[in-house]
Amino acid sequence: MDTALTLFQLRYIQSSWYQELFQSSRDPLPNASHYVWQMCHDMREWFDSLPDTLPGAFRDLFELELLYSYVYCLAPSCRVLTVSAYGKTLIFEYSITYMQKMYQITKDPQNKAFYTYHDALRVYFVGSQFNAVLTESQDQLLNRIIPFEQLIPGSPPPPPLPPSSGGANNIDRSTTCIVQIKEILRTYGERWDDSNALLSSFESQAQPVLSSLYHRKNPFDGLSPQNSPPAFLSQSSFDTVSNYGSHGWQHLSPPFSGNDGGQENVNRSRSPYGPQIG
Repeated sequence: MDTALTLFQLRYIQSSWYQELFQSSRDPLPNASHYVWQMCHDMREWFDSLPDTLPGAFRDLFELELLYSYVYCLAPSCRVLTVSAYGKTLIFEYSITYMQKMYQITKDPQNKAFYTYHDALRVYFVGSQFNAVLTESQDQLLNRIIPFEQLIPGSPPPPPLPPSSGGANNIDRSTTCIVQIKEILRTYGERWDDSNALLSSFESQAQPVLSSLYHRKNPFDGLSPQNSPPAFLSQSSFDTVSNYGSHGWQHLSPPFSGNDGGQENVNRSRSPYGPQIG
């Protein structure tokens, strides 16, 4: 019962910012950064208040909820159309952390009770956001340039970055994250066939990024036809899975979303940030 109440508390926060950002209006949100930082702060306080007696499996589940919610709240929305440079850094870092944890879970045969096809949809969504910010701000993210974010008096501070990853460079971290996303979707595809459509779509999105990462890692390496990356697919990822069926995309809404904005958000999915779900 205590665990259910804890989840309800998070759902209350999620519902608040989802309604504000996606359902309430099309008008630009005044002081957008202030609002997003406040919602991220509220979710962080929720996570920090989890009792020490909470079983490890539930804590892992709640941490994934937190990371996913961070990315979703920071991503472009109906009322916040652009993401700040620091917001892109947060999406980049939280996405990597999310995938590291999801990858470990999918490889652990003892840790699958709480995970369903809906998690494949979440992996696809977070992966699309990761791919989008990396495509748009590659120099900033790969060179670990942390943008300055001015504090507004009376407003909460920006969300903190996850703990440092040590000596790994961001080219290797980005490549590993993309590989993990594909492996997670491939693993889920063994159980849910629809996950294979998500995998195909993500591979099309990520291929130009992987090619760019390879050239940055090996600037003087002349690629032969045998080991060069596949050709860039210029079509939108949603074109790739256009025959997936409208019934399939309806499930892209998270459990705390409404049901009346799904098709509209699918139509908005052709933004450079990839699919919006909700």
